[in-house]
Amino acid sequence: MRLDPSEIEAFADSLANRVADILEQRLSERPELACSIQEAAAIVNVPEHVVRDACEDGRLPCFRAGRSVRIRRSDLFAIRSGEGGR
Repeated sequence: MRLDPSEIEAFADSLANRVADILEQRLSERPELACSIQEAAAIVNVPEHVVRDACEDGRLPCFRAGRSVRIRRSDLFAIRSGEGGR
């Protein structure tokens, strides 16, 4: 069976959403946790500067703990699913 590029892309998007939903479910079974920019980037599989930029321009809610920036894991998934923002 051979798939054209648009079918491959649609399959990859579908799979990525399913994996994100599974991660969200497993993390939601735990108490609310906050993570660093580095951890957040690893969770959503994007470069750190993407998370940092989203925090700085208000698309991703965050808070400071001393000199560190912390992000609630639930906010990461809200941004992913388009529910986030301030």
